[in-house]
Amino acid sequence: MPKGRRPHDVVAGVPSGSLVDALVRNLADGLGADVAYCVPMAGDLSVVTSWPEHPPARIDRPDAVRMPVADDGMLVVAGVDRWGSGELALLRETAAWIGVSAGLDRARADRVRAESRAHRLRAEVARARGRLAKVRDLERQRLVQSITATTLRDLDDVRGRLLAVRETADHHAVARELDGVRSALDDLLDRFRTVVRGVYPAMLPDRGPTAALAELAATLPRPVRFGGDLGRRVGWEVESGLYQAVAAVLTVLAGVSSDRPVAVDFQRDNALLVRVTADTAGMTAKELRSALAYDAERLAVLGGMLECAVEDGVGVVTVRVAERIEPAAGPRPDVERSAVYRDVRDLVRRGARDAAGGRAQAAWDAVAERMAAPPRIAVVGAHAAGAVPDRVEGVDVVAVTGPADRGLAERLAGDDPRAGVDAVLCLDPPEAEFPSALRASRHRILLARSGGIAELARALTARAPLIAARRALVSVAGLVAALPPHHPLRFAADRITTEAHDLAELDLLDDIDSTAVLRGSAADAARLLGAHGPDPRTRLGLPAAATDEDVTTAAHHAAARWRTHAEHPATPGRDRRACEILVRTAEGIITRTRAH
Repeated sequence: MPKGRRPHDVVAGVPSGSLVDALVRNLADGLGADVAYCVPMAGDLSVVTSWPEHPPARIDRPDAVRMPVADDGMLVVAGVDRWGSGELALLRETAAWIGVSAGLDRARADRVRAESRAHRLRAEVARARGRLAKVRDLERQRLVQSITATTLRDLDDVRGRLLAVRETADHHAVARELDGVRSALDDLLDRFRTVVRGVYPAMLPDRGPTAALAELAATLPRPVRFGGDLGRRVGWEVESGLYQAVAAVLTVLAGVSSDRPVAVDFQRDNALLVRVTADTAGMTAKELRSALAYDAERLAVLGGMLECAVEDGVGVVTVRVAERIEPAAGPRPDVERSAVYRDVRDLVRRGARDAAGGRAQAAWDAVAERMAAPPRIAVVGAHAAGAVPDRVEGVDVVAVTGPADRGLAERLAGDDPRAGVDAVLCLDPPEAEFPSALRASRHRILLARSGGIAELARALTARAPLIAARRALVSVAGLVAALPPHHPLRFAADRITTEAHDLAELDLLDDIDSTAVLRGSAADAARLLGAHGPDPRTRLGLPAAATDEDVTTAAHHAAARWRTHAEHPATPGRDRRACEILVRTAEGIITRTRAH
């Protein structure tokens, strides 16, 4: 039997925080060897702990013994003179206990992170309840004022006129007074209907906020013109919040008689968006914000926003409400199969764990939520709302009405991890600056000008893990840059970005789709990069029944073809770099096929 204690004796007498270190040292003492416990990171093994603390280079030698540990970990042992049953049993038991310990550590870290997030969410709920209570009080005051100060005052006026009629003996005067009473009653009923409509617009549940706002606009003294479309219906609480906010804006801007119309433009990108433009008749931006203050507060409870601006006497009020308020779903099983996705997910989890309780915690959590969400497509065009189906498998689709200009491109390419899109389908020809603005964004956004939503959705679904990983790496770049110079996360992020060939393939696919890279050979290059599927036979254009030898031969031919193209003197530098990526892809297929 080897020296050293049995692993369960070590576990019984060592605190959980130092258990892995103790087990590794006990194994090293028992075998008289160098031992390291490693975990995968960016396609390689990273040492977590070892004994001796700085193991010699022989730990990396091919003859070192490797014992898998649960969840992709590895025990590496070097320098054992003789392997017997006792040594093997000690190695297996140590690996099993390290796996249990590592699992407990992860569970403990997940619990701490969950508690921290729950604490933040409880604080957010408390703040939201406080804002909701304030909005409720303000709304109650408004309704009481509308009913008591306005309706009751009008009723007193009618009552006074009726008493005057009773005391009038002249029949002609009585007729005139009754006409005045009838007119006052009509005004009273109109005002009362307006109050009731503000509490519960009858048309809203059946026909949506657009029709309900048009009904409200018909009662206002100023003309209102509507344009655009909000697309398919969403939840009642979202539509009601949007209606109440826009109705308040119209009441302020169109509540005074004027010949100049108020313009209301409906849009939909990642949210329901309404932009109201009107002459403010001398009202400043501060006065406009003050008039809509509690409506903005009420909208904020739903996670929306109300922004006011006045320039040269023209006011613009933007109302934005998220189309859904439920949290994002958990990670999907299909993305978990990607090694790059798992590496980036682990990076994000470590970042969130290290930032627990700090200012960056929310930013790391936002990146994690976006990684778990499916790819998002924006359909842009004048008739985009009618072209978007209710559900598309594997992706989220949003309709954006209006011109495809630079402003829209900048909104779609925003840095908010929870917003932004991964692809744009233009139903109408975009303006010249639209494609260039998309390409200039930090996140690569695929621009499609032909084909349908289903075709684009299939392409994005096939690349979903890589798209999520790349977007997360871009989003955390600023968070990682704020860490100390020698922080492990900085090294891990750089290593993933540099060594993940899958991301280089994805970037090249985007370049082929959007620019003139590899003109004349783009179709073959895209297929080899996995545009039609990740299977090696699909990449090489082989039938499904092709043997491994056929795959190897075809991959050799592909590598030679692209290597020759790269070495040709007339090949431009951009194409040469693309060919180098394709050569590496073909060589990777050869390596994986032989290993299989």
